[in-house]
Amino acid sequence: MNTDWLLPSDRQLVHWIHFLEINPEVKSFDLHPENIISHDQKEARGTQLDAIVELTNGKTEWHEVKSTEKDLAEARPQLLAQSSAAAKQGVSYRVFSDNELMPHVQSACRWLKAIAFAAAIRDQHQTPTLIALISRLRDQSDGTVGELLSDLIDYDESVVMGLLVRYALQSHISLDLTKKPFGRSTRWSWNQRARYVES
Repeated sequence: MNTDWLLPSDRQLVHWIHFLEINPEVKSFDLHPENIISHDQKEARGTQLDAIVELTNGKTEWHEVKSTEKDLAEARPQLLAQSSAAAKQGVSYRVFSDNELMPHVQSACRWLKAIAFAAAIRDQHQTPTLIALISRLRDQSDGTVGELLSDLIDYDESVVMGLLVRYALQSHISLDLTKKPFGRSTRWSWNQRARYVES
């Protein structure tokens, strides 16, 4: 989104990375949306969602991040009000608790390093390096980051890595961060649909 976000909790960090930033089904999102007005037991109330998400299929989701079952129980009036408002707006409403977030903690932490490379060149086109990188990607179906860096030795290594991550966040390629943080040994591969489009 080319935006700086202030995230109030580790849970929201995991939610942002796994369910939004690296999710190919997400087109755009807002982590600081304006309050919505909802009704709970005939009473109007303002409440703020944790995210409003636009999907690539044109649909909209409202996200709320909570933690334990106790927190969910205490927030029941808020959740009911948000759910009711979502239904009236014709959008999907999703609540994320630890059950959904915990399995993705390690992967999200690995993505932090990768995202930092992309953030370092935010708003920079880096056109010559991008052209060279895309040319190398088109010649191959997969490989490692280290192999790409060796092929592009005449270009700034950190810029190449930043552009590669940007390409992954745009869902053109996949980066395998299931077991190791982002680095030279990270494997990449074309997403099938993206490979067809780019060819």
